[in-house]
Amino acid sequence: MQVQAGQLRMSVTQSEREVIIILDGELDTRGRLRFRQQIHELLGRGGTDVVVDVGGLSAIDIAGMAALLRADLLLRGVHSTVRIRGASPAFMALLRSTGLTGRLHVEPGSRRPATGTPRATATSSAR
Repeated sequence: MQVQAGQLRMSVTQSEREVIIILDGELDTRGRLRFRQQIHELLGRGGTDVVVDVGGLSAIDIAGMAALLRADLLLRGVHSTVRIRGASPAFMALLRSTGLTGRLHVEPGSRRPATGTPRATATSSAR
């Protein structure tokens, strides 16, 4: 399934073991609402691992980061796990600057390039 919400493009695939949500573009105030809807759709499937691939994000703001944290909290409540894959240096810097390092499970590994934008930026204020 592929969804567009403002500057956020999201694709969702599911295997027997996990759901993979691939985010491209901007996870900002507008995009987070569609992301939250997707997470709510997953809540009934308790026990499923959820991988959120943020490697294609060109920007994320505090509202976007809050959406990831809320997804983690909600899915833990139904015995699911959330793993963040493909985090950019800017994403990690936002985690550090907000004191959230260690709150999200971020997998080490290579980052896939953002589509249409050469590098990610993190912003600390909601738009």
